[in-house]
Amino acid sequence: MPIIRSLKSIFFVLPLVFSAASYAAEAAKTQELARVAIFEFQDNTGQQNYGWVKTSLPDAINDSMKTHFEFVRADAAAAQKKTEKAGTSTPLTPEAVSQLAGQHGFDIVIYGDYSYNRSTKLAQINATVYHNGGKRIIGAVTEFTKLNNDVFTKIDVISKKITEHIYRYSLDLTEKDALKKREEGIRLLVLVPTWTNEAEKKTAIGELEVQKKELKKKYDAEFITIFEFFKKKQTPAADQKNIELLAKSRNDAAIAEWLKAQKVSNAMIVFVSDNKVSLRPVVEGVQKAPVSYAINASAADKAKSIDAAVTGSGMQQSLQKTTITRKPPVVGRLSLSLGAFNLRPVGTGSAQINSSFGFEAQVLGRFLNLWVFQLGAAGSLHGTIQKHTRADGDDDFTLRHYTALAGPAIIVPMPFYRPLEFHFVVLGGATYSQLDKYKYVDTTLTFKSVNPAASAQAEVRWHIIRFFFVGAAASYHQIFFPGTDMQYININLRAGLRF
Repeated sequence: MPIIRSLKSIFFVLPLVFSAASYAAEAAKTQELARVAIFEFQDNTGQQNYGWVKTSLPDAINDSMKTHFEFVRADAAAAQKKTEKAGTSTPLTPEAVSQLAGQHGFDIVIYGDYSYNRSTKLAQINATVYHNGGKRIIGAVTEFTKLNNDVFTKIDVISKKITEHIYRYSLDLTEKDALKKREEGIRLLVLVPTWTNEAEKKTAIGELEVQKKELKKKYDAEFITIFEFFKKKQTPAADQKNIELLAKSRNDAAIAEWLKAQKVSNAMIVFVSDNKVSLRPVVEGVQKAPVSYAINASAADKAKSIDAAVTGSGMQQSLQKTTITRKPPVVGRLSLSLGAFNLRPVGTGSAQINSSFGFEAQVLGRFLNLWVFQLGAAGSLHGTIQKHTRADGDDDFTLRHYTALAGPAIIVPMPFYRPLEFHFVVLGGATYSQLDKYKYVDTTLTFKSVNPAASAQAEVRWHIIRFFFVGAAASYHQIFFPGTDMQYININLRAGLRF
């Protein structure tokens, strides 16, 4: 009996423990999510007929953002009432928004106003996106519309543009990349059946419904058949007929190219033959390895195969919502580069040594993204060989030195063209030196030493594509030899990869 009671207690307590752990994990995740406040838009039309716009805009913006992002919508009502009581609701300044965000714990605040021009009979809607962590406005949108049913179309445009601004900030994207990410049909998967006869077509279409059901269990995304896609995008009848012909001929490559032209990032081409269902994932127009299962397979086996096709192709990442965290992440934390430099001696300690060329390797890590600038740390290895020649043309001595340095870095991306960055680095470390003296001695004299070294560097870096960059830098170096110091300036050219 005591054992039975104990087992009963265990079976009673275990679900509570797992439930508490799950709740704690969800609570921790929620704490990391950004709190987004969407204020009612200020009505500057002077007409009561258009008051509905001020309440429609926040919900429409929220609904649009929810299709792309995972965040917490904060209750903005209390903060809005405070501005109305204080008489600061028209207009809201960035300083006032910053103060409200700090008081109410908002991470992102979306606010704006709209007015009506009687001469043009158009309304102007202005929306502003403020990020409290960055202490700055990260985007603004202005659209003109008639205040009739057209306004709902413009509200959708405004919402999507706000989404692009948040993409830029939250994912550290360029304006072009943010637009591309939004236009690529993110979190949409189109299921395309192919067949060689009517029986296979019927079976393939039936399998599409099985796949939609299984995918919806795991991903909060939109899953539609190619026929639903035709209807949604109002595809011309000629294009629809062409796709059906391609499906009958099993021309997967041509189907993939057509989907890419329609800005469909993810698709699954489904073919049924010999009692087998073949799934061919297509990502960005590129066909991935197929996955198959038997038509009479169990529901569990089908679900396993469908998930393998999604995860194996890598499309699961774009089927998941982008999480907006309270602090923007650092994309591409690590950079590795190789380069060459021209060394120019300066100062009295280096007056008798010629200039030289050398090679370097640099690593840069980014730790904190404050949008306006980023904080990180850099390390470098470089070496060179300097030769000194006497006035009579004879070799005098050769100086080799190899330096290892590390220190903090500040990275400043251009606000409206983030592929271009300015880097400022202060480094400290040590130099291994070897001096070989030739002339006017019976044998070559060699002196070796390890001495402290310091450097300050400024670089302009251009990311030609997302993960490849080139840079040009100038740096001042000093080696602290006993009794004298060596100073020199390097002009560096480097190229590398950002991970």
